[in-house]
Amino acid sequence: MSVFSSKLNTIANGTNSYLKSFFSKQKKNSFLLEPMKYGVFSGGKRFRSAIVVNTGKIYDIDYKKLIIIGSAIECIHSYSLIH
Repeated sequence: MSVFSSKLNTIANGTNSYLKSFFSKQKKNSFLLEPMKYGVFSGGKRFRSAIVVNTGKIYDIDYKKLIIIGSAIECIHSYSLIH
């Protein structure tokens, strides 16, 4: 595995962990929860999140904050595909 692939995997895992944590805190009886999770976790490399994290590193922004922002970008992307 190349260095690029390894770093991309690390960021993807961080993004997925944050998203799973976020969704686990939502109301369980929400009828939109499962479709939202399906849209977000249907696969992908999380490349947009990696762009956010790597750009943020240039400006010395905290990694945890970057993962949250990257996760939001991934959600926007997923939802734009579904509309």
